[in-house]
Amino acid sequence: MVPNARFEELLKDIEPKQSIKDAASEAHYSIRDYLRAHPVFSERLKFDFLAGSYSRHTAIRPSSVDGEKFRPDVDVYVELRYDFRADARQILSNLGRVLKHDFDVERTNRRSVRIRTPLVDVDVVPLRSAGNGFSIPDRLSQQWTQTNPLFHNGWSAGMNEEFGNRFKPLVKLIKWWRRVNFGSSRPKGFALEILAAEQAPCDETHYGEAFAQFLENIEEEYGDNLDERPKLDDPAVRGNNILSKVSLADWRDFMALASEHARTARLAQEIDDERLAMRLWRRVLGPRFGLGHPA
Repeated sequence: MVPNARFEELLKDIEPKQSIKDAASEAHYSIRDYLRAHPVFSERLKFDFLAGSYSRHTAIRPSSVDGEKFRPDVDVYVELRYDFRADARQILSNLGRVLKHDFDVERTNRRSVRIRTPLVDVDVVPLRSAGNGFSIPDRLSQQWTQTNPLFHNGWSAGMNEEFGNRFKPLVKLIKWWRRVNFGSSRPKGFALEILAAEQAPCDETHYGEAFAQFLENIEEEYGDNLDERPKLDDPAVRGNNILSKVSLADWRDFMALASEHARTARLAQEIDDERLAMRLWRRVLGPRFGLGHPA
């Protein structure tokens, strides 16, 4: 078995550097301050907050994999004063137009406005109050969808406490595994956090064993039915399927590699030869695992 220290070293390696964290902080505060001070738009602005992986402290550092560059992605949510009749497409258009005056707006996404800064990308997401949470506009369907990113922040913190402060580090390992093996394919982001909460052992202190069990549990839970995507419930909104954006092809690819790497990780955990175990883990977690240690 590879010592737990090797996994802790990888976690330090994939942690966003302080310069990236500072850039992310500067970017989201400058955008929020700008909207608050805007002579017209500020009248629509009710509340703004940071959410997503940087807010939940599950982000991993930027990197390049097979020529594909992964930049830090920061999510800023702005709650606006609109009623249920508001046009989703027009709201996104108005938000983009306001931000273009002072920021490099790269594009308007389906549910957000993407701003590019030198080191990080920022998605500015408009919301409106809806029940106990919020609803988010969809530019393509022109509908509003229930969501609650503030609840997600608290949920993630609660899971970390339940896992003895090992949940967020384990999520980072899972995100890194997805990146080095799947690039930009789904599932990713918050879907992986929910999968970790449901399928990873909460009381295992060795990250390698916890990771191996996570993959094995994924295979046991979903491996018998690959004819359809499973439903993964949003902890904040009953009935929302977090995997709804994942194509069946992507899900099958995800499951195929999860099954293969479950066997590789289990062998790495049980083999007595540490050098061979290191090589096996590098097949799963990429060449940066155990960097500087013999293999």
